[in-house]
Amino acid sequence: DARGRVIAFGGRILEADSKVPKYLNSPDTPLFDKGRTLYNLHRASPASRQTGRLVVVEGYMDVIALANAGIEDAVAPLGTALTENQIELLWRLVERPVLCFDGDAAGQRAAMRAITRALPMLRPAHSLAIVRLPSGLDPDDLIKQQGAAAMEKLLAQPASLLDTLWSFERDAQPLDGPEAKAGLKARLMDHVEAIQHPDIRSLYRRELMEKFSAFAFPPRAPRPPFQPQRGSGKGRDWKQPRPALTPEASERLRRVVSGGGRDALTSAVFAGLLRFPDQVLHHEDTLMRLAQLEPNLAPPINSLIEAAEMLEPGATLPISGDIGPAAPPDNTRFAFLGEGLDPQVAREELAEAVSLLVERPALEAALAAATARFETDPEAAFAEQQRLLKRKLDFEKRLGQMASKRAGRAAQGNLEHPVGDAAGVDEQETD
Repeated sequence: DARGRVIAFGGRILEADSKVPKYLNSPDTPLFDKGRTLYNLHRASPASRQTGRLVVVEGYMDVIALANAGIEDAVAPLGTALTENQIELLWRLVERPVLCFDGDAAGQRAAMRAITRALPMLRPAHSLAIVRLPSGLDPDDLIKQQGAAAMEKLLAQPASLLDTLWSFERDAQPLDGPEAKAGLKARLMDHVEAIQHPDIRSLYRRELMEKFSAFAFPPRAPRPPFQPQRGSGKGRDWKQPRPALTPEASERLRRVVSGGGRDALTSAVFAGLLRFPDQVLHHEDTLMRLAQLEPNLAPPINSLIEAAEMLEPGATLPISGDIGPAAPPDNTRFAFLGEGLDPQVAREELAEAVSLLVERPALEAALAAATARFETDPEAAFAEQQRLLKRKLDFEKRLGQMASKRAGRAAQGNLEHPVGDAAGVDEQETD
C-alpha cells in the first residue's frame, strides 16, 4: 500500500499459454481494493518529489523493468483499467501524471479508457500526459533494445490528453467521405460533453474543432495581395481602386442580412462580419467550409471575402452603414450586434456564432447519415442517432446561452436596450 505494507500478492505466468490469464492477483479484501491501490506508490511518491512526475504503466512487471533501469517514479494499476480513484490519487502527488502504456492495440485502448475516465474529472492545471511507445513494444522491450536513455527521452516528450484524444479518434476508422468526417466530429463532441468543468469544456471544444476543421477542410492556396492598377499615363499615375463591393454583391449581402438566410443565426453572423470586417479574413477558412456545406451561401461569402481582402486596415465595408444589424438591438439575442459592448468581447462572441453556424449543417448531415443506416444496421444507427441528438441539444443550449449572456449584460447596464426574442429564430432554437 502507500505505506509499504504487504496487502496482497500477485504473479505472472512464465509459460505462454493462451488458455490461462497472464496475471493472477489476490482478490479484493478489506485491506486490498484494486481500484484504490497503485503498485509501488510507496517508492514512487518520494521519487516523484525529485523528478516532478509520476509514470503510470500497465502492470507491475513494467514497474520492475523501469526500476531496474533507474526510473523509480513509476506506478501501475493492479489488473484493472485506471480508475477515477487512482487518478485522484495520482493528482494528489503531481498535476500531470504520464501514462506510458504498451505500443500494441491493447495498450492504446487502455490509454483511451483512462482518458475517457479522466475527462469528467479535469480541472484547471490537472490533466494527463500520454507517451506512446513504438508499436509492439512494452517498456521492458524498449529498454532492452534501445536502453534507458531512449525511455527517458520518450518520457520527457509526452503528448497532451487533447492531442492523444484527437489522434485516437482521427485514426479510429477511414475518413473517406462526408459522413465519416461527420462521425468523427460527433465522437469528438461526445468526449467534449463529458467534461464537467465549463471553461475546460469550452476550450476543448474550440481546440478540437480547430483540429477537425484543419483536417477536414485544408486551407485554400493564399491569394495574391490586391494591387491597384497603374494608369495609362494620361493624368493621374494610378487608377481609382474598384469598389470593395459591386452592386450585385451588395444586394446578395443585403438579402442574407435582412432575413434571406435560413434563420436569424445566419443573418446575425453576416451582419456581425459587416460590423467587424477585420474578422472576415480571420474566419476565412471557416467561412469557406460553410460555403461547401451551404452552397446557397457561397456567393455572399465569396463577395464578403473578396471585399475584405481589398480593405485598408480600419476601413469599413460600404454596405455596412446601409444595412445595420440583422434586427434592432432591442430585438436580437446576439450581443455582438448591440451597442455598448466592448469590441474585443463582441469579436469573441461573433467567433462563437460563426462556429455554431458551421457546426449546424455538419451535425444535420451526420443525423441524416445515421437515419439512412437504419435499414442495414439498425442497432448501430440507433446508438449513433442518440449520440447526435444529444449533440443537437447541446448545440441549441449553446445558442440559447448567447441570449443569456446578452440578458446578463443588459441587467448590468452594459447594454442600452433590453433583450427580446430574436426575430425569425426557429421555435426549436428558442426553447
